[in-house]
Amino acid sequence: MRTEPLLAVRDLDVVFDTARGRVPAVRGVSFDLAPGEVLGLVGESGSGKSTVLSAVMRLLPGVAVAGARRLEFQGTDLMALNAAGLRGVRGTGIGLIPQRPMTSLSQVTPLRKQLRWFLGDMPQSEVEDLLGQVGLRAVAERLDGYPFEFSGGQLQRLLIMLSALARRPSLLLADEPTTTLDATVQAQVLRLILDLRERLGLGVVFVSHDLGVIAQVCDRVGVMYAGRLVETAPIGELFDHPRHPYTRALLRALPSRYRRGERIAVIGGTAAGANRLPGCPFAPRCPRAEARCREQEPEARQTGGAVVRCHFPEDAAGARNTTEAAA
Repeated sequence: MRTEPLLAVRDLDVVFDTARGRVPAVRGVSFDLAPGEVLGLVGESGSGKSTVLSAVMRLLPGVAVAGARRLEFQGTDLMALNAAGLRGVRGTGIGLIPQRPMTSLSQVTPLRKQLRWFLGDMPQSEVEDLLGQVGLRAVAERLDGYPFEFSGGQLQRLLIMLSALARRPSLLLADEPTTTLDATVQAQVLRLILDLRERLGLGVVFVSHDLGVIAQVCDRVGVMYAGRLVETAPIGELFDHPRHPYTRALLRALPSRYRRGERIAVIGGTAAGANRLPGCPFAPRCPRAEARCREQEPEARQTGGAVVRCHFPEDAAGARNTTEAAA
């Protein structure tokens, strides 16, 4: 029996009105998230990952225009909600872990006061219990301090407590929650997120530019390029049998795949301006691109367990699939 998705996104578009004209930031992004599933979004900086999360939360800046054929959370049309309706969903239904813990809290307000803004009149014993669940019980006596007096790891755990524990949302959006942390603290935060997923049944959309982190926490992964979701696949299939040329290039660039002294493969060219090009946005950097790739944008197609936007997706053995492209 099929379970309805926790989050359903169909043909999500986000355009920014700038002094240089309209800039498409997200184009035709579609995916489902099941309850308890962790979906990773990965890609270069500027690929649209964080903008997708902002669009789901309806927290885009005023210069942005968003539209979608479907954007539903637990069957509720997020695009149709007014301001009051959105306040009823944010925090309680959908939690957000922001990207930079050091700048996500007021630096001139004691932590205790900021916690009260979010937690209201929750008894101190319950606050301490929540802190204990994220490994911060010792911090309970220091809440009159200011954020700059705490480490990045402590602040990130605090934000996870507020986002995932205090209101028990069903969906957690994690926007590069480990980017500013050292390796040891990063591993602790990742374990914490997975533990909360197991205990609370959270569905998680986890944004990162680090494929190594994605491999540790995600069930499925979507690869973004120039605002497009170019490949979506179960985590094992994506690492073992990447089908889109951009995905393959990202995996070839992983430092962990090389021995000391070996030259790491890089992706030539740049993604700048790719979101304005006709055809496949990756075509200028793709060594296998043909005239069709530069003229006609590829449709999303099912290839094995993956959904790929490519005229010539590679099969599981790494061979170029030309049959579907010719059809």
